[in-house]
Amino acid sequence: MIVSRETSDKLEAFADLLLGENSRQNLISRRTEEEIRVRHIDDSLQLLEHAPVDAYWLDIGSGPGLPGLVLAIAGVRHITLVEPRRLRTEFLEHCRETLALQNVTVITGKVENVVGHFDVVTARAVATLDKLFAMASPLIAPTGRWVLPKGRSAEMELAEARTTWQGDFELKPSRTDPDARILVAQRVRRRTGRK
Repeated sequence: MIVSRETSDKLEAFADLLLGENSRQNLISRRTEEEIRVRHIDDSLQLLEHAPVDAYWLDIGSGPGLPGLVLAIAGVRHITLVEPRRLRTEFLEHCRETLALQNVTVITGKVENVVGHFDVVTARAVATLDKLFAMASPLIAPTGRWVLPKGRSAEMELAEARTTWQGDFELKPSRTDPDARILVAQRVRRRTGRK
């Protein structure tokens, strides 16, 4: 994805912050540090092809700020980052302040305790689709969209989730990993008679 010079500079500054913090707490795999631009930054940026920037996003399990902080830098109107581990939310808050991101809210806690409605929900490497839908379906607006990066198990996870959940599901190819997919879903709801 092509971004402005200012955005590119902020993304580089974020990458530096992330690499610096990675020596303190394990945020990304050490073997992906040299590929941070493609494996983490570009991988996050591609989600913007599937939902509008002029929306309220929720990023579950934000951890290292992926994809949440990348999306905020790229111009998402507002994004709420939810992360249960205090050390990680301290890092997210540090990035928000250092990069002057006024479109970011950081919450320390579980997504089940979050209040509000969001236009777009995303999560990277947090839980299976079934668990994600269960955790966050009360938070998504009726016209909202799920934009979920998934690895090689995307088709299997979706098949399993469809036994409990129904909706409009589409698996899109990832631009950064030929084996990965991005699940774009709308109108997700439990199948009748299921809990």
